[in-house]
Amino acid sequence: MSKTPADLRHSRYDVVIVGAGLAGCATARALARADRFQRRRILLVDRHNDVHPRFSGELIHPRGAQILDDLGLFSALSEAGGVEVGGFAVYENADARFVDLSYADVPDERPRGLSIHHKALVRTLRKDVREDHSELLEGWSVADLCRDGNRVDGVVLEGPGRVRHEIRADLVIAADGKSSTVRKLAGISDQGRTTIGFTAGVELVDASLPRSSYAHVFLGAWGPVLAYPILNEADGTTRTRVTFDLPHYLPAKGEALKQHLLRTYIPFVPAPLSAQLAAAVNAHQGPLHMAPTVNLPAPSAAMPGLVLVGDAGGCSHPITASGMTMGLRDAQTLGLQAERRADAPGDERWFDAESLRRYRSEHDRYVPTRQALADAIYEAFRGGEDGSRAIRRALFEYWGSGASARSRSMALLSCAERRPHVFLTEYLKTARHALETSLVPQHASMYPVGDRVRRARGAARLARTKLGLVAQVMWAQVRPGWLTRIETR
Repeated sequence: MSKTPADLRHSRYDVVIVGAGLAGCATARALARADRFQRRRILLVDRHNDVHPRFSGELIHPRGAQILDDLGLFSALSEAGGVEVGGFAVYENADARFVDLSYADVPDERPRGLSIHHKALVRTLRKDVREDHSELLEGWSVADLCRDGNRVDGVVLEGPGRVRHEIRADLVIAADGKSSTVRKLAGISDQGRTTIGFTAGVELVDASLPRSSYAHVFLGAWGPVLAYPILNEADGTTRTRVTFDLPHYLPAKGEALKQHLLRTYIPFVPAPLSAQLAAAVNAHQGPLHMAPTVNLPAPSAAMPGLVLVGDAGGCSHPITASGMTMGLRDAQTLGLQAERRADAPGDERWFDAESLRRYRSEHDRYVPTRQALADAIYEAFRGGEDGSRAIRRALFEYWGSGASARSRSMALLSCAERRPHVFLTEYLKTARHALETSLVPQHASMYPVGDRVRRARGAARLARTKLGLVAQVMWAQVRPGWLTRIETR
């Protein structure tokens, strides 16, 4: 039987975490481990009594897998059916050989990530949270925030029958996703938030993936098709998730959408996987599982009494599969700040103003770089017009130029490398490659004139339209310190 607020042990907590998904549960574990004297009170709240019915993030890069291991959560997820993933196999089209982007090629990093069915992930983490000295309250949503002047001082919860209950806290952590209710109630702007499109997903059993235990990206349709193993069943079978990237204005709905996928997406998937996928789409009962893809430029991740973690603090198109890993990095960063204050007397706030400033500075610097990378990759991976296809062709040629190019790209994609100048350098190398193969004589002779013109236009468009993206990344590196100076004057 689920708890109600009347069953809670306290009326005031050191930390209330809103959202008991990956980011929220990992944050609770990181804080519980930092609290070596077990004197701090931690409460997780989630509006769902069980897992959200819609599929969500399932692929975790090695950096995130290492954080899970450090928090003592990796083994439980592996036992729940998690699959260790070795990297990405990227196909420019169904007839091409794939580009092998291996995690093992990234220096000083764990060689494998983790992929796990979203429902198994959340249920396993919530079970572990209950075994910590944290408390979990399910089936209650946040209706309002308590305030003490300009400081957030707790939450007002609403449960069955619209019953309300007030919980006070020294710190509220919003881990409630891209549409965060807490962020909205706090008045933190989500200016620039856009719904890019939608992701439709199906599950296959024992799919014929060209590269075992790899995530696969198939290009050529309007948007990329992504396939990755998500669950090793007890009977030895493996479940695979396949997702289709769809535009904001859906070309079809209901049963007609299935036929659209069969005509315009599945032909770009190599056999025999394409036949298995077509059969799964045809056999799927009812509408396909759908989820919106959202771009939310990173808002300021902290204010007095409140911090944002995971997608609540900024999200981008899932093509780089970095969302879950970034949520785990947020949890790790908060845990480190809690360790810094581990010896503070129990009557002092666990997170003082300096702790919140440090967290905000770290988060607000690395999230925009990740978002800029997702924007760039998504533009190249869509079918798009001639310019986008020219960029994609240049990217594949760059990856084919040598192992070091693939290693540097994979370090960025997997969140192992987050320095903005490295991203900008790699980004501009691709643009330069597109220009060279269209304009420089010794390269240009290899391609027809029409192709060279398209490449040149694509490279020029890349340089022109993405100057704002470059400025965004650089501004993100100086903004946290600049804002802090303004606030402390």
